[in-house]
Amino acid sequence: MKHFIFGGLLSLGALAFLAGCGDEAKTSDYYKTHIDEAKARVAECKKMEKMNETQQRDCSNAKWAIETNGLENAGSSWGKSNPDALKWK
Repeated sequence: MKHFIFGGLLSLGALAFLAGCGDEAKTSDYYKTHIDEAKARVAECKKMEKMNETQQRDCSNAKWAIETNGLENAGSSWGKSNPDALKWK
C-alpha cells in the first residue's frame, strides 16, 4: 500500500513539473491588448537573474508591446523602425 501511495505522489509531482515546462511566450499582440499584464511581466523580468529562451521571448514581447503602445498613441513609428532597441541585454 505504501508503494502505491508513494508511486502515485511521485507521478503527480512529475506531471505537475512537466505541465510547467510547457509554458509558451505570449505574443506582443497579446500584450498590446493586455498592457497592464505586460507592465507586470516587465517588472518580473527586471527582477530575474537568469531567463530561459521562452522567458526571454516573453519578456521581449511584453516590453515591445509597452514601447509600441506608447509610441502608437503618440503617433510615432520609432519602435517599428528600430526593433533592436528593445532587445534584452
